[in-house]
Amino acid sequence: MNRLQNFVLFPTIMVLAFSIPVYGMEAKLMKEVVVTATRIETPAEEVGSSLTVITADDIAAKGYRTVDEVLRGTAGLDVAVAGGPGQQSSAFLRGAESYQTLVRIDGIEVNDPSGINRGFNFANLTVDNIERIEILRGPQSPLYGADAMGGVISIITRKGTGAPRFFAEGEGGSHGTWRESAGASMRGERLNVSFEASHISAKGFSAADAGLPGNIEKDKWENTSAGARVGVVVSERVDFDFTGRLQEGRTHLDQGGGPFQDAFDYSVDERKLLGRAQARILAFDGLWEQTLAYGLVDHARDYKDDPWAGDYRFDGRKEELSWLHNLYLQKNNTATLGFEYEREELTDLGALNAAADTRSVFLQDQLKLGGISFTTVGLRYDDHENFGGKTTYRLTQAFLIKEWDVKLKGSLGTGFRAPSLNELFYINPWGGPGGNPDLAPEESRGWDLGIERTFLGEALTVGITYFQNDFENLIVWKNGYENAETAQSDGIESFIDIIAREDLSFRFTYTYTNTRDSNRKQLLRRPLHKAYFNARYRFFERGTANLDILYTGERDDSYWNAMTFTTDDVVLEEYLVVNLSGLYEISDNLRLFARVENLFDEDYYEAYGYAVPGLSVYGGLRVSF
Repeated sequence: MNRLQNFVLFPTIMVLAFSIPVYGMEAKLMKEVVVTATRIETPAEEVGSSLTVITADDIAAKGYRTVDEVLRGTAGLDVAVAGGPGQQSSAFLRGAESYQTLVRIDGIEVNDPSGINRGFNFANLTVDNIERIEILRGPQSPLYGADAMGGVISIITRKGTGAPRFFAEGEGGSHGTWRESAGASMRGERLNVSFEASHISAKGFSAADAGLPGNIEKDKWENTSAGARVGVVVSERVDFDFTGRLQEGRTHLDQGGGPFQDAFDYSVDERKLLGRAQARILAFDGLWEQTLAYGLVDHARDYKDDPWAGDYRFDGRKEELSWLHNLYLQKNNTATLGFEYEREELTDLGALNAAADTRSVFLQDQLKLGGISFTTVGLRYDDHENFGGKTTYRLTQAFLIKEWDVKLKGSLGTGFRAPSLNELFYINPWGGPGGNPDLAPEESRGWDLGIERTFLGEALTVGITYFQNDFENLIVWKNGYENAETAQSDGIESFIDIIAREDLSFRFTYTYTNTRDSNRKQLLRRPLHKAYFNARYRFFERGTANLDILYTGERDDSYWNAMTFTTDDVVLEEYLVVNLSGLYEISDNLRLFARVENLFDEDYYEAYGYAVPGLSVYGGLRVSF
């Protein structure tokens, strides 16, 4: 806890700040517009849900190349990577399991139907062509259906802007890392286009902890990604939007379990292809907005030379068809009605072929009263062909007290996760117990209350939120899959934003997350305490320097001990990682950038037995024209 002592001073100051009145100031709460919270563009100050936005400028300033790196430091969110670049990467929201978070890219649900729990692996998701990331915390099933028990991470890619522009970029650094990328963007009266592609290769390091005897093999990683977005405006009332993205990665793996060992030829080839087409139509002078969309995501994973199982393959596919109606009934009232159809398919080890359909209808109403009260109510019904029907709801409320520059917010909602195809239909290759078609969906109920306040205009913003979640019918393996567990999480999310000067800003977040399963044990890899500090300084009007400090407290973990055939519990020690990054615009067409990760060469675990990068240095050049 010693490393946290300096951090906790910030939340103390923040709590005291709420008791200090500020007179004569115009309210200047957040002016940002967000989409994920309501599926309609809504000013962030009117949203009652807990939401964090990471912008393209944030991503550029920090210099990170994968989305999981960008997510670190977000209040209420934890990231755990089982090894180096390209290895399994998971995100946990408010103590929920990683597979209980829904991940979307431009409206496409990208959770993998071929995964055991239909989770999402962030390992090969690069930041190419990303405009913003919106992280919505708490149960969100009324708008987003299954897998949104913990929340939603929504990734929105760039639309083309301005005159035709092109760029090329190159970077090199530690662990034999090389990255090349290129892209283009343009916007005309009727057409906008953006495109970006990249290739990364790294010699890496041993994914199995190099501190353990004999782990000397470097686990290589190679990634190719390309993303494009095209918008076509037919008229003032009709437009189309097309999104496509391809990810291909090859990662060399090591043997998990105890003892953790190098596996010299063990690797996985992962490919993800997604696309979405959308038509938007306005009728009755814009009072009725319809959006008809079709999306497809295809996953494939090929494992080679697994020391235990040899070669095998997983294929997952998901199709979505949606019809969304926004009815702008009055200036202060918007109703949303949506219909969705989803089909997911799985081919597992060449033996299991399974599919499931889900039909859904949802309704939401947004009500604004006097510029003070902002209420959202949502209800959804999902009909899954295997487990039947499920109804979920969500209520959010925000109050703006402009005389005090204060926002009060809160939400109450339910969520669920449909059993994955693997959990329903798994065929045990050894003839033992397997899937259970009688499984019920996992369920959650969560609520939160928060307050935010600005001081000195927009120079200082502070916020604190208390949250609580209850999880039921959790699916576990006990001689076959069954609904056997419950869990709880509660805690505090807090932040302080300071704009000291036009060219200098600070951000601090602190999260306390208390999790426990049905045996009152802490859930794995969720720290009780997490704190993050960021400082950003713009110099000479062309340069930006960025400092990140991340503290993560002790966490429980476990691993399968192959020597004793038991699951052994361990405690992962606290750690503190410091990263530096910077960029400098030599001219309007030339940019230099560099970053230093793990400045003090901290030795720690995110997942027991798996190595993490030590001190690493990267640098590159970007040319645009």
